[in-house]
Amino acid sequence: MKNSVISSGASHREGIARRWRVGSATRCMMAKAMLAGLMMLAGGCQSYERKPLDMDAMRAAWLARSPWNQTVREFAARLEQAESGTGGTTTGFDPSDGLTLAEAEAVTLVFNPNLRRARLEANVTRATAAHAGLWQDPVLGVDLERIVSGASGGGGNAWVAGSTIGITIPISGRLEAEKARAGASFGAELDRVVAKEWATRSALRELWIEWSAACVRVEVTEDVIARLGEVASLADKQGQAGSISRIDARLFRVELAGREADLIAATARAKELELQVRAMLGLAPQTSLTLVASVVFDARTTQIDALRTQLDSFNPELIAVRAEYEVAEQSVRTEVRKQYPDLVIGPGYASDEGDSRVLLGLSLPIPLWNRNQQGIAEATARREVARGRFETTYEHLTSMLAIAFTRFEAGKAQRELIERVVVPLADEQEADVRKVAALGRVDALLLLGSLNTKYSAKIRLIDARASESIMAVRLDELMGPPSASTTPMISLVPISPAPTTSVDAIAHVSTTH
Repeated sequence: MKNSVISSGASHREGIARRWRVGSATRCMMAKAMLAGLMMLAGGCQSYERKPLDMDAMRAAWLARSPWNQTVREFAARLEQAESGTGGTTTGFDPSDGLTLAEAEAVTLVFNPNLRRARLEANVTRATAAHAGLWQDPVLGVDLERIVSGASGGGGNAWVAGSTIGITIPISGRLEAEKARAGASFGAELDRVVAKEWATRSALRELWIEWSAACVRVEVTEDVIARLGEVASLADKQGQAGSISRIDARLFRVELAGREADLIAATARAKELELQVRAMLGLAPQTSLTLVASVVFDARTTQIDALRTQLDSFNPELIAVRAEYEVAEQSVRTEVRKQYPDLVIGPGYASDEGDSRVLLGLSLPIPLWNRNQQGIAEATARREVARGRFETTYEHLTSMLAIAFTRFEAGKAQRELIERVVVPLADEQEADVRKVAALGRVDALLLLGSLNTKYSAKIRLIDARASESIMAVRLDELMGPPSASTTPMISLVPISPAPTTSVDAIAHVSTTH
C-alpha cells in the first residue's frame, strides 16, 4: 500500500512537470510570435511630428520676395531660352530699369499664390502615385484552444496553440492597374498645373494691358486739364476785357473742375489695377518696384486656320481634360481587375499536447455574386462623363476662338480707323480753333467742343488699342504656350523661404516637348 501511494505521487509530479514543459513551449512560441509582430509593427511605422503654422516667418518670407531674387533671374533666363527655341544668349532679365510684362510673367510663375497652391495640391497625387500598388501588410494570427472535456487528467495538456501569418499574393493584376491609375492621375494633375500656369500668364497679360491703358488715360486727362487751364486763363482775360461774357468764361472753369474730378477717379483706378498686378505677381503692396506700362500685345499668329491647328494640338486646357479621360480609362481597368480574387496564404506553427506542427492555409474568394459590379458600373459611368467633358470643352474652346477672332478683327479695324481718321481730324479741329482764339475771337462752345472732341478721340483710341491687345492675348491663350511643355514650369518641391535662395519653389524650365 505504501509503495502504491509513493508510485501514485511520483506519477502525479511527473505529469505536472510534463504539462509545465508543454505549457512553457506553448507560451514561448506565442511570445516569440507576438514579439515578431510587434517588431515588424514598430520598425515599419512612422511617428507623428507636429508642424505648426508660423505667421511671423510667413509674413517675413512674403515681404522678402522681390524680382531681384537670384532664382527668379535664373528661371527667367531658362524660360526665355525654352520659349524662344534658340537655347542661346538671352536678352537678359533686369528689373532695375523697370519690370516689363515679359519679366513679370517669370515672377508670376514663381510667386503667384494660386500657382504655388496648385503645385502643393499636385504633391498629393504625386504622393499617391509614389505609394500606389503596394502589397497588403501581412496579418499575424494567434489561435488558442482549450479542451474542456475528455482531456487526460494526468499527462495531457488542455491547451492547443497556433500562430499564422497571412500574406496576400496579388495574382489578379489589381496592383498593376492601381499603379497605372495613380500614374495617370498624377500626370493629369501635372497637365492641370500647366494649364493653370498658362491661364495665369494670360490673366496677367490682360490685367497688365488694363493697368497700362488706365495709366495712359491718366496722362491724357492730365494733358486735357493743362489745355483747359490755359484756355480758361485766356477766357478770364478776355472776359475781363469784355470780349466774351462771364457766362461763357465760366464754362471753361466748370469743365476744368469736372476733368480734375475725372483725374482723381482715373488715378485711383490705375493705382487699384497696379495693386492687382502686384497681388498676381505674389509681391507685397509695399514692395519697391517700378512697372513698365505697355498697351500693345501681338499674338503669335492671327490666321484662323493656324489658330485652329494650334488649339487642337497644344491648348493646355484640352490637354488636361484629355488626361483626365485617361484617368477614367485606368479607373475602369482597375475596377475590372478588382473582380478577380487575390490568393491569401497563411503559413504558421502550432503545438498540440507537446506535438509541433507546421501549418499552411490557402484562401481564394470566389467571384460568384458580387464580382465588383457596382465599382465597374460607376467607373464606366464616370468614363462617359469624362468623355462628355472632353467633347464639351473642345466645343467651348472652339467657340471661344471664333468669338475672340471676331472681336480681334473688329477691334483692329476700329483702332485703325480711329488712328487714321478720327484722331488727326480732332487734332486739326482743335488747332484751328486755338488759332482763332489767339486772335481774340473766342467762341466758347466751339473751343470747348474741340477740346472735348480731341480728348474723346484719344480715349477711344486707348480703349480700341487695349481691346485689340486683350483679344490678341486671348488668341494666344487659346493656342497654348509656345514651348508646348507637358510638365509644369516650376517643380513641385517647396524649399526654404530664405530670401537669399529661392523663396517658394525650385525653378526650372521643362525641356520636354
